[in-house]
Amino acid sequence: MAWNESTSSLAEELECPVCLDFFKDPVMLDCGHNMCRACILGYLNNQGSVLCPECRAVVSGPGSLKPNRVLRNLADKARELKLTDNLPCELQGPTAPPQECGFQSPSFGTGELCCRKHGEQLKLFCETDRKLVCLICQDERQHKGHSFKPVNEAAQSCKEELNRALQFLLSDNHAVQSVEKDQQAELSRIQDRSGWLLVDITTQFAELHEYLRRREEELKRDLKAAERRALEPMERNLQRIQRELGDRTEQARELQDSQSITQPVAYLKWWSETGSPIMEELKEKAPCGPATDEWEIVTISGYESKLKTLSVIPGSLSLGPYETHLQFFIWKEMLKVIRRVPQRLTMEDCSLSLKVSRDGLSTRQIDRDQDQPHKHHHAPPAIVQTEARFDQGLHAQSREKFTSGSHYWEVEVGGKSDWAVGIKMEKIQEREAKWYQKVVHFFSRHNYLLLVFSDDKNFRINAFSVDIPILPGARPRKVGVYLDCEKAQVSFYNADDMSHIYTHNECFAKGIAAYFNPGPYLAGRNAEPLTVCCY
Repeated sequence: MAWNESTSSLAEELECPVCLDFFKDPVMLDCGHNMCRACILGYLNNQGSVLCPECRAVVSGPGSLKPNRVLRNLADKARELKLTDNLPCELQGPTAPPQECGFQSPSFGTGELCCRKHGEQLKLFCETDRKLVCLICQDERQHKGHSFKPVNEAAQSCKEELNRALQFLLSDNHAVQSVEKDQQAELSRIQDRSGWLLVDITTQFAELHEYLRRREEELKRDLKAAERRALEPMERNLQRIQRELGDRTEQARELQDSQSITQPVAYLKWWSETGSPIMEELKEKAPCGPATDEWEIVTISGYESKLKTLSVIPGSLSLGPYETHLQFFIWKEMLKVIRRVPQRLTMEDCSLSLKVSRDGLSTRQIDRDQDQPHKHHHAPPAIVQTEARFDQGLHAQSREKFTSGSHYWEVEVGGKSDWAVGIKMEKIQEREAKWYQKVVHFFSRHNYLLLVFSDDKNFRINAFSVDIPILPGARPRKVGVYLDCEKAQVSFYNADDMSHIYTHNECFAKGIAAYFNPGPYLAGRNAEPLTVCCY
């Protein structure tokens, strides 16, 4: 039975947007759209939250689903009236059973497929709607202007497209597998590298710990030896003082006990045997002349004090500079056992406005005449401003050149208001460079990667003439530069506390040298030198 277009539109309104079949137990979402309860719950159970297929609004959960009884009754009535016959060109045989709600696998019987609307064989494929249609469907208004192909030709085209897609997918999957393999190898390499570095860190700290432990034991032994040397004479003197004190204490006890003797005969007997020798012993060392020692005490009767022959021997115990500067001296000693320390670079000037010290460790601007500011008092503002600008060419470089390995050096910048440190590289001119590129290369043969400080407050990275503003944690008085030629990496550090400032990765050319720029003279306000730190 053929139905009009309004009936067909009504049937489409009763279709679930998920399973494309009539609604079964329809529910309404918060956004107002409807779908089968089984369809939406299936997505919620698998994903936890889904989007409405009509408006892409979020479906929060099963609790937000509202049953739509009116729509359910209409869908049931439509199913009873077999409104599915109105759907154009569905793939169903003459005796196909009614479809259940949900997607159906594209498996068919061996019989001819027929149009359920017209009962005709499906001999054409609508490329516009991508559906099988019969010859009658081809002439209907809903297919007006569409492109059609015979089923055999369309099937062949689809197979060819499928084969191309399959070949692409297989090739692309092979490439992805290669990327996966490379990523796994890189992951393993980093893990191995981390393990090696962990062992290396443990080993190096173990060496430092062993050195510190050994020096600690040596200093403790030195202290004990100094203690013994200081205590031995004092202990001998203390024993002598204790012997004298013991003898004198015994004599005092004898004299005190004699006071309890009341009989003259007994007292004189004690005096003859004990008292008189004690008196003589106390008197026999009495000085003939007047007492001059401040510790000598002589009574009116002429008895001598032992303080003349006994005194306190003062002690002295000191570790010298290790007592007050222990950590600093041990740190200096450790420099002898540390395998790698900052490199000692030697500077050479690259500008007539700079001078390098005799030892090649520092550079500064050439002093200007004292009256120079007066000479240029009436100079145009542009001339005054130019002197204060950062001049990349005003620099010294290291005589040492780096082509491989890793290198680290430190530069003392102190309290200068303007300076720049980093590396200087030779440019490589391409063989097929254009004429203007050759001209630029002739006048600028080097590239620079610098940490620049200017105006007493601003930090920036100057990488190949491109400025990158940065904000270090603190203003350094020493700057460390770390160059890794293999990784093409330059890092800057605050050498006061070894905090990281910035790391830049770039493809380096040959002939890398250290770069030192003391900054503009600024009428003597920025005249302090840049100095390579030595350890």
